This record gives sequence, structure tokens and C-alpha cells, in this order.
Amino acid sequence: MRSVIIGGGVGGCAVAAALRGSCVGSNCTVIERRPSGLPGGMGFILMPNGIAALENIAPEFDWRSAGRTLDRVSLRAANGRILTEQTIEPATCVSRERFLAMLREATGTARFLDGRNLSGLVRQSDGVTKAAALDNGSMIEGDAFFGCDGAASRTRAILFPEAQLADVVVKEVVSMAHAPALAKRLGSTFHKFHDEEGGLAVGLLAESAERVVWFLQFDARRWEFSDTSAAGIAQFTRDRIAGWAPDLLEALACTDFARSHLWPTRDLPPMASISCQNLALLGDAAHACLPFTSQGANGALVDALVLKGLLAEVTDQAGLIAAFAQYSESRRPHHRRMFLEGRRLREAFLAPLLKGVPALPLVA
Repeated sequence: MRSVIIGGGVGGCAVAAALRGSCVGSNCTVIERRPSGLPGGMGFILMPNGIAALENIAPEFDWRSAGRTLDRVSLRAANGRILTEQTIEPATCVSRERFLAMLREATGTARFLDGRNLSGLVRQSDGVTKAAALDNGSMIEGDAFFGCDGAASRTRAILFPEAQLADVVVKEVVSMAHAPALAKRLGSTFHKFHDEEGGLAVGLLAESAERVVWFLQFDARRWEFSDTSAAGIAQFTRDRIAGWAPDLLEALACTDFARSHLWPTRDLPPMASISCQNLALLGDAAHACLPFTSQGANGALVDALVLKGLLAEVTDQAGLIAAFAQYSESRRPHHRRMFLEGRRLREAFLAPLLKGVPALPLVA
């Protein structure tokens, strides 16, 4: 069978790797909008469920080697005072670039079309998808289709135009600092600093012995931010955390803001279905959740693992359509839970610290 995967990020590469050895994965094409070799993203946390999925999908790789272990969370006030600390089940802070290189290698013989955008889908009257139309005029025909093209999914917009991302409430600046001394001090602890008035926080995580991933989350309704140049992001960040803990100021001093990214965080209310005949949505295309859960990439990995099991014995279109419908139904409870957890954690983030200790920014 011919499989067409729209999106070559975490979800797309994970499902391509998961399909290895199956009839559905015998002829696999991955369409990725980013040109080959272009760096993308900073880093994220591989949670235990994501790591377990990877170890099942591609056990020949040491996935924890993609980053640095996290086994403790320290929630702090802006000045560095510890509010609460707790041990967590070991997770891994990974470099997105390094992790995706490993994941792409795990796809085996999959063919990648880099630098190509989806312009449309060719579908029959019964809803069966026959081909993906690309921006260069070419058509990629297939038997199975997977929409893994992120929160702003073009695939989802075509199939389910009624499914709309929620409004932006919180924005996030994500950056990387080359700070060996700070990385050593952070060790395996995820530090997060909170403004007493709520709606403003900074997280620090060591991604390697030399690099620290940091992110600034802020209430977008409270602070307008229009200058997204490197200088604008740097100035906005310095203004927000002036006088905060020394570790934060050290991270800023070691940051190349030309690589920083401003992310308007949005979630997707749970959908009634994430499949349509022979096409299924994965990852953020199916269930975009807020970053407070740390489950965006991890959810995509679990999606791929579920599909691996359901598609293992599929050899024809009827079996494929039935498997996709089962996948959609089985993942619905998880998607609803992550949506609700993200909203709960966002409300806790926006509230003043006087109302209690900050919520743990991770969901198992």
C-alpha cells in the first residue's frame, strides 16, 4: 500500500517509523514544508509516555541520549525563592533538531519531499482521499493518508473546516542559551520562576552540558508585543524580568535572540472525529494542546504507537478505514483530558501566587 504523510515533524516521522515492516508502510512518502537542513525549534520535554512509545516504535535507538535527564521540578518566585520542589518520573529535555534527525533516521526507507506545501486533497464523492496536491503542481497518489501538519493544519482545514483553534491567551518566547556553567548548576532539575501577580513565568532546563533551553510565558492580553525582531524580543524579555533571579539574567546574557521564537499558544477543542475514511490526523493537527501540559510532541508519539498496533495486519482499504475509525475513537478520551488539563493549568498560571503554589507544568 502507498502511504502519504503530510508533515515531517515529530508526528509525521513517528508514524513513518511506526509503519516500518507493515503493508501500509511498504511505500511511504513524507511531505515536509521546511526545506532540508533548515534548523527548526529549540527543544521540548520527552515525557515517560513519549519515551515508552519511542522504545516500542524504534527500540534500536537510545532515545534518552537525545538530551538530558529531568527528574526534579523546582517552582520558584521571581527572585529565586523556592516555593515547592518535587521529584518526577524521569523525563528528557531534548534538542528538537537532534531529536528529529534521530526520528527521521528511524523512518528507514521513507521518501521525504522537503520544502513542499500541501495545496489541496483530491477526494472521491464518498470522502476517500486519492492524492495530495502540492504547491508545485504535482500530485502524490496514495492509499493511506496521515495529516501530521501541526496546529495550523491545512489537512484538518480541508476535512473539518468547522474545527477551529481557540483564541490566543498566552504567548511564549522560546530560546536557547549557550551557558555551560548554568547548565551544570541546573543539572537534572527543571526550574520555573513565577511573577507574584500571575500571568508571567520563565522556565529553565539544561538540554546538554553546554546548552540551556528557556522560555518566557506571558498573558498576551496584558502585554502587547508587536516587534518580533531579534532586538524586539530581547528588549521585551529584559523588560519583563528585570530584577529577577540571577540565573535568568545569565541565560539572557548567553542567548542569541536571532534564533528566538515567539509562539502564540492555542489549543483545539476536542473533535468528534480525527479520521475521514482513509485519512487520519495525528499530533497537533488532531489535538493541539497548551504547552503547560508538555504533551504536544508526546501525544503525537503515542498516536503513532496506537496506529502501529491497529495497522500491523491491515492489507486493504476496508481494513484501513476500519482501523482509522478505531484509532479516532480510542484517542478521544486522551485528547479531551489534555484539553481540559491545559485549560486548568492556564488558569492557574494566570492567577496571582497569593492564591497558592504554582501548578506543576507537566501532565503524565
